[in-house]
Amino acid sequence: MNRQFIEATIQIATYQRKEGTSSSYYWQSGTKILPNRLGISKDQFSSILKKGRNLQKITGQIKSTFKKTEISPLKQYKPYAVHTQIWGIPEYPLLIGYGSLGISNKDGIIDRTSDTEDLILINSPSSDWKEIKIYYFPKGMKSLYDIAPIVSSMIL
Repeated sequence: MNRQFIEATIQIATYQRKEGTSSSYYWQSGTKILPNRLGISKDQFSSILKKGRNLQKITGQIKSTFKKTEISPLKQYKPYAVHTQIWGIPEYPLLIGYGSLGISNKDGIIDRTSDTEDLILINSPSSDWKEIKIYYFPKGMKSLYDIAPIVSSMIL
């Protein structure tokens, strides 16, 4: 995957944390592929099994649900939920981490089979995560180590 292709397909969204909250973020600018409101934690909202890629360092979690009025290709089955762990990437310290989006399936749950393999890379200009930038790449999970250095260089 070359730099020109990655830069042409990147979709960037900026989310701002709501005053007085620790994990409630609202869309400010950029792509609207994700819900308007995201729950982003530095810890975990829910516990996960420690196997597979969950053996990696988890730096956070994203959980959200699309409202009825929101439109997105990720909004397919009720309850229109989106979820991912955020795993750290030690080689790229400018990034908080990466995730692979899971969306609710036809049974209304998120499980291994509902992983979209859509890659998100997450960055914050400050250590308090007041503002979060999400870099979205459809089906980009398999190209994580091609995409991460380019996004990291864009942050500088």
